[in-house]
Amino acid sequence: MSTPAFESILCPVDFSDCSANALRWAAWLAGSLGKPLRLLHAVHIDMPAYISTMQKQEILDQWGQVRAQAETHLKDWSAGNLPAGVEVHYEVSDAPPVEAIIASAHRDNSCIVMGTHGRTGWRQVWMGSVTTRTIEQAKVPILAIPPDKSVC
Repeated sequence: MSTPAFESILCPVDFSDCSANALRWAAWLAGSLGKPLRLLHAVHIDMPAYISTMQKQEILDQWGQVRAQAETHLKDWSAGNLPAGVEVHYEVSDAPPVEAIIASAHRDNSCIVMGTHGRTGWRQVWMGSVTTRTIEQAKVPILAIPPDKSVC
């Protein structure tokens, strides 16, 4: 069997149960293939036009602390789902989730393993789906893990 063409496994994390399940799958796949596992959390804030320049600056000044807290939380939250021996890298992005996932995957030639909440019909249309939009736009392999599928 030949080695897959991708260099790493990217697992976007939103701290949900679905995300934790996908993380277990991604860690298993990374360990099985001997590839590094990259965990990504996107923290994005749209600043509305009515916020003053001074308020925007205050938010940006605090942003460094938010990013540091997000990375610490990502490491702590994921620790219980990571087997020994898997190389793990952590990334926090300011971009909207779909953009962050695709940019990271393309930049590092990654296969994406991500959870899906299993919403269908109007719930998906109304709320949108990061997984669906990522599948539609990414140019890398993607494994979408339903919430009821656990690693054996």
